[in-house]
Amino acid sequence: MSHNILFLNYRGFNKNQRGASLIEFAFVFPILITIILTTLELGIMLAIKVNMQSCVMAGAYYGAAGNHFSGATRSASAQTIMTNGISGLLNISNVTITMESYPSFAIASLGGSGTLGTGNPGEVGKYKMQYAYTPVNPLVVAIFGSPKILSAITYAVNEEIFPP
Repeated sequence: MSHNILFLNYRGFNKNQRGASLIEFAFVFPILITIILTTLELGIMLAIKVNMQSCVMAGAYYGAAGNHFSGATRSASAQTIMTNGISGLLNISNVTITMESYPSFAIASLGGSGTLGTGNPGEVGKYKMQYAYTPVNPLVVAIFGSPKILSAITYAVNEEIFPP
């Protein structure tokens, strides 16, 4: 007889599962939201980095060709090109742009600091943009730190003869 009582209790337990899905969802929801928001934040960081790299390459191309705006130096013109590409996306006050020149790629690859500016004809220019990104998601802050410095670097050989 005790066997039947246990069986009846077990069947009664199966019938009373109306709120189980809600409780399971309540356990899974915070984890799911954390994964989604972390993925979104990492996607934003990647989009910023890709945009920065595009802007640096545009500025390097402009500076290496010897072009400049009237009344401005090549360095200032290249910096303006880089800044204009990111002005709608990033806070300009958190952006640092540096330009250095080296006599050759071999010397540039050694690291160290070169001469400030875009350089002379035939030299190698190093164009670098850094952005201090402050993540919003606490998990991203725990993994990468805050602020996270995103950087984009490109090198370009200046043309042998600059236009007048």
